[in-house]
Amino acid sequence: MILIRIINTVYFIFFEKALLSCNGKRFILACFFIFIFIQPALFAQTVDSNSYKLFKFIRTDLNKIQNDSSSLSFLYEKLYQLEKTKQGRVNIVHMGDSHIQADIFSGAVRQKMQLKFGNAGRGLIFPYRVAKSNEPSSYKTVTNVVWDSKRNVFHEKPLPIGVSGFTVETSDSVAEINLTVKDQPKLGYAFTKFTLFHERGPNNYEITVCDDLNCEIGLIRPIDKSPHPFVSELKFDKPMKQIYLRNKVSDSTLHHTTRIYGMLLENDSAGVLYNMIGVNGAEYRHYNMSKYFLQQFAYLNADLVIVSMGTNEAFYGGFDKELFYRNIDSLIANIKSVDPNVSVLLTTPADSFKKSRKGRIKNPDMKLAKEAVIKYALDHNLAYWDLYEVMGGYGSMAKWYTAKLSAKDRVHFSGKGYQIQGDLLYQAFLKGYEGYKRKKDTVGK
Repeated sequence: MILIRIINTVYFIFFEKALLSCNGKRFILACFFIFIFIQPALFAQTVDSNSYKLFKFIRTDLNKIQNDSSSLSFLYEKLYQLEKTKQGRVNIVHMGDSHIQADIFSGAVRQKMQLKFGNAGRGLIFPYRVAKSNEPSSYKTVTNVVWDSKRNVFHEKPLPIGVSGFTVETSDSVAEINLTVKDQPKLGYAFTKFTLFHERGPNNYEITVCDDLNCEIGLIRPIDKSPHPFVSELKFDKPMKQIYLRNKVSDSTLHHTTRIYGMLLENDSAGVLYNMIGVNGAEYRHYNMSKYFLQQFAYLNADLVIVSMGTNEAFYGGFDKELFYRNIDSLIANIKSVDPNVSVLLTTPADSFKKSRKGRIKNPDMKLAKEAVIKYALDHNLAYWDLYEVMGGYGSMAKWYTAKLSAKDRVHFSGKGYQIQGDLLYQAFLKGYEGYKRKKDTVGK
């Protein structure tokens, strides 16, 4: 544990500026490589609910999903039937900013949800390393060429953005991506169905899919008919943990490209499919400006979307509470337009500090952002989780930092800090679900 803390401290000191340049102006490539080598050591640990009760500043008494009795009843019923029959699937999408991209927070929720309700697969992923960004530790992507890339924060760049908030593209005929998934504690993530979100049409390369023995197991043809304009699906005869995607050249005189928006990994089991969409520096408005986000999001057929943003909007000063409210409204309305029955859970941004001439100081704008999220949820009968108050309220980030649960910037968290957040969200969700289940069982008697 001492070694982990030392590594943790070194990592966050080095990586801090890159994360705080979330709108991309000062991103340091070297930090990406630091993240690759250190991340598995940091985040292999798991957090038990009882392990953080010694942190008295965490308000576990406030830890519940608010306003959920009607807004999440459809979702609770679907989970109830899943738990009772062991059949079917519940699709969850957790989207946000850098707090989500590393998938420690969302990964902790995924693990606990799937252990309780069943594991339907790893869900949506993106080859972040191919885009020279930090990648979750539960899978690894490697490429042999340099790809053009874009995240939704850079809306002025030419590449369009799809479901993952990131896009990568190459015209190199020998380009390949090696994808390897890693099992998590008590959960296997081998997949039998692979879905590629990509650009389709005659100007795009065919993609050969090979297994770890270099045997071809599938071919993605962008000119083939598909029920979805951005999707190609492959089913495998056996569960796969490693595949290679390779551009296939049919005519060397033609100029082709491969553009990838995301990948979806599923198995044949009933349970929860917990998809993560995370982009360093993202704000609500960035997803609203993403050209193909909604079209591709619709394919996920989400039963629940969890939205965890607000930190970046309130970080740099000049926070406009009314504009922030409108940007929340635009995103939720857009999502509802392509998935009318989806349940929505908004999480408030965490307390944090900001830079000043006197050093790091408490950030009062984060409280305003928190209030705007709650107001929007109440105005539109949506469920919300008040992470800001659960973690201790205004100024509580100082206590998380002293307890080694946050990074030096007092904006991001340590691996353990994010895992605690994940467990808190899961426990809050479980309280709401178990309450629904008790009422359901009582009525049935």
